[in-house]
Amino acid sequence: MQARSTALLVCMIGCAKPGATPLPEGAHGPAAHPAGLVAPTVPPELAVPEGNKLSFMAAAKGVQIYECAADAGGTPAWKLHAPRADLVDDSGASVGSHYGGVDKGLPAGPYWEAKDGSRVHGAKPASVPNPGSIPLLRLEAADTSGNGVFSKVAFIHRLDTTGGAAPAGACDAGKQTEVVYTAKYYFYSTP
Repeated sequence: MQARSTALLVCMIGCAKPGATPLPEGAHGPAAHPAGLVAPTVPPELAVPEGNKLSFMAAAKGVQIYECAADAGGTPAWKLHAPRADLVDDSGASVGSHYGGVDKGLPAGPYWEAKDGSRVHGAKPASVPNPGSIPLLRLEAADTSGNGVFSKVAFIHRLDTTGGAAPAGACDAGKQTEVVYTAKYYFYSTP
């Protein structure tokens, strides 16, 4: 009975999703990690390779910036330009920012930068649709910099997304629009 109460308490404090229950290490599903972090259960397409450990999690609130540009057929269509979001911890304190390299004079792609100055650049996305919102993603780290929380990140998950999907309908070439979104980002490091 005491073990069951302890397991319930641990889940209430750190489970990734409401109603989730802790599983023994090695079982399929969430696994406990340092600092009380719990790896989320994800679709197989988004699985992070064995040996990578969840090292950091942040919630994001921001915008997906879209620009109107010609598609392959020459018709104007909304295409993702870059994200822009604030990263916060469980208490709501700012821990960093998320942005597109194109807006900072860096190589294209998404970046996450911590308050400690460390940074990770995401690449090679694997995605799973999330109807009505931007897709769920797993990205690999293309490169990292600094000596902080993001300096050893190897993989990133974007989960629990709301909003952010490209606008529907026609657009005028050269125009930009911002679509509000939220997400949770999970960062995995190699040991």
